[in-house]
Amino acid sequence: MKELTLKDISENRLAFRLLPFLPWLKGYNRTKFRRDLGAGLTVAAVLIPQAMAYATLAGLPPVYGLYAAVVAPLVASMWGSLQQLITGPIAVASLLVLTTLTPLAEPGTARYIELALLLAFMVGMVYLAIGVFRLGAVMSFISHSTVRGFTSAAALIICATQLPSLLGISVHRHEYLFPMLYDIVTGLPATHVPTLAVGLLAFAIIFVAKKYHAAFPGGLAALILTTIPLVLFEWHEKGIAVIGPTPPGLPPFQVPALDFNMMSVLLGSAIVLALVSFTQTYSVGKAITSATNQRVDVNQEFVGQGLANLVGSFFQSFPVSGSFSLTVINFTSGARTWVSSVAATLGVIVALLFLTPFIAYIPKAALSALVISAVMLLFNPGQIFSLWKKNRHDGIVTFTVFALALLTKPDYALLIGVVLSLVLFLWKTMHPRIVRITKDPELNMFLNADVSKKPNCPQILELRPDNCIFFGNAEYTMEQLLNRVDQQKTPLKFLLLDFESIAFIDISGVDELFGLLDELKARKIEMAFLYVHLPVRTVLESTNFLYVVGPDRMLDKMGDAIAYLFERLDHGYCRDVCPYKLFHECSTVK
Repeated sequence: MKELTLKDISENRLAFRLLPFLPWLKGYNRTKFRRDLGAGLTVAAVLIPQAMAYATLAGLPPVYGLYAAVVAPLVASMWGSLQQLITGPIAVASLLVLTTLTPLAEPGTARYIELALLLAFMVGMVYLAIGVFRLGAVMSFISHSTVRGFTSAAALIICATQLPSLLGISVHRHEYLFPMLYDIVTGLPATHVPTLAVGLLAFAIIFVAKKYHAAFPGGLAALILTTIPLVLFEWHEKGIAVIGPTPPGLPPFQVPALDFNMMSVLLGSAIVLALVSFTQTYSVGKAITSATNQRVDVNQEFVGQGLANLVGSFFQSFPVSGSFSLTVINFTSGARTWVSSVAATLGVIVALLFLTPFIAYIPKAALSALVISAVMLLFNPGQIFSLWKKNRHDGIVTFTVFALALLTKPDYALLIGVVLSLVLFLWKTMHPRIVRITKDPELNMFLNADVSKKPNCPQILELRPDNCIFFGNAEYTMEQLLNRVDQQKTPLKFLLLDFESIAFIDISGVDELFGLLDELKARKIEMAFLYVHLPVRTVLESTNFLYVVGPDRMLDKMGDAIAYLFERLDHGYCRDVCPYKLFHECSTVK
């Protein structure tokens, strides 16, 4: 029996889809291993504190952040399409976990943890369904303007959730932002100054570390440098809250509690969480591929993220996704393959096995400082105003999502943003621009007559609809064409429709064309077409419109169209009345 080699797998399409990580090891050598090992350990130094911080943001004990950083990143890197992508807990996904599950259970309780694992299982199933059935194009429905508004609002909400731990005060859990802010403001007199001091020290360490070197693990340094004096001087006994006892060892295998009634409740949130999280995966993927000449296979990446969440849910992982910051660190540190994720995972395993006694004394204020310093990079109000100036519709979507995310639940705001983007897009397509085309004899070229304020031939009106013609805009398009005809005060002979921008027309569009043809015949105006694409011509032919209007009226070149129509004009009008000399043919009758 022939032995299966890496070459055989890379050349076998099915085997490659089942084991996409093996061909990457082809040509793997000691140099690549050293680069991957160094990059992975660098990532682990950032991932360990970040994962714990995002677990607290999600309403879970910090150790669950480490659990989420063990199995899931390894699976995602091996079955995804990007070799340098690092998967783990991310801020936006953690926030959505918190806002989704808080109405259903008290954060930190056994029931809450159970629901978080179930949510990870469901997110994994959503990812897998999209990837296996190759529905990656669904990402196109989440516009950049929607994501920008959402992430800016999410940054503020995340900061608000971390303020109580930073200030050392207790507030009630709220589903919405402003009641929580009210409780925080009223609780300010009770601020625990030593706790605040620890948080500010953590901020200072992170800030200095970033100034020193962008890739330096400032978060890890902040946790170490705030924990050591706390242990030495026993500050935790003076009211500074710490993480507390953390169970050592690897995450145990446990099947998520598959409560189908609860799954039906969580389904909508799982879909939103999956799509929102994947926007970050896709964004970092595009950034990395532009620098490495890799190709982002969106569907394969959905499979990788799906398996990561699905398998991770059996090992105590809450929902994870591709991390922009960790992936950039991994790439700039020299990572070449998914082996860097193996190294990062080993670093997390070491922390779980040997560092849990130290983790127990990490101050919660330091973790809050770490979260706030990380997510403030997401807050960019300048983008909202910039989009408003560049494109009014994009600005409306961004501002609406931003405002609604602050006033309601973030996932509601995102769904409304998607719907609003589609509505505004449909509004644009329902009102296509109609461009009048004419020839400038001085430049000897055809151009937009409305912009250049040039006259057109008194007997030929050339119009170009700048969109497809379908049921949503067909009637409006024909009305606008007739309005343009009515504006023509000269004895019009031909309406020449330039279909260069028309890639598609449906039956409603053809019916409206028949109506336009009848209306023009009543006015003794003939119709001709220019640049009709094959798919459109096929529809016109199948509906007999082509034969009604005449196959000779479908013209492929501007010169041929002008020559054909000029022969059928009133040359007496051209000679005695028309003040223009736009076409070469005009000189033959003047």
